[in-house]
Parts: sequence; structure tokens; C-alpha cells
Amino acid sequence: MQTIQLKKFGNVLISRPAGLEAFNAIRPQLNPTESVSINFSDVLTVTPSWLDEFLTNLTDFNAGQVELLPTRNASVLAALPILAEARQDFVADVITKLLNKMN
Repeated sequence: MQTIQLKKFGNVLISRPAGLEAFNAIRPQLNPTESVSINFSDVLTVTPSWLDEFLTNLTDFNAGQVELLPTRNASVLAALPILAEARQDFVADVITKLLNKMN
């Protein structure tokens, strides 16, 4: 399993175009048949739009084989339920797994 450290894209992740840019930057390093985990360490804030763009492209790329690592980041914890509620696909499944694990 490969781990993506989101801090490599900055510690303030705030726009849909920046989320797409981050995915496009990491995509050449990914294997579509390998699971990926996402680490939120050292990220100060992330918006639902950035997360939506990044996670949607990532989960589409590797058929939902994405795991979000547990976090205490309030910004991430606020954005995830909003995103999960708005989606009914791999992204919602990935988010729901983390939220269930943390409860």
C-alpha cells in the first residue's frame, strides 16, 4: 500500500483546481491496482471542494482502493461528513469507512 502525505501539496488545501492539480501531480507515481492511504498529518486546513476533487479523481483512478488514515484535524473532520453526504459512490464509501473506524 502506498501512502500519500497530503502535506506535500501544502498545509492549506482550499480550492477545487488545486485539488485537481494535486491529483495530477501524484498520478504518475500511482499504480491503479495498488491500494493507497491518505495521511492528513501537518495539514492545517482542507476544504470540501479540494477534498472532493482530489478524492474523486483518486478513487476513480484506482477503483476505490483508498483508505483515509485517522486524523484529529478539525478541518478534515468537518469536511468529510459534508462530502460523504453529497456523494453516493466510492468517495462516500471511503469516507464512511474512516468515520465508522473513528467512532
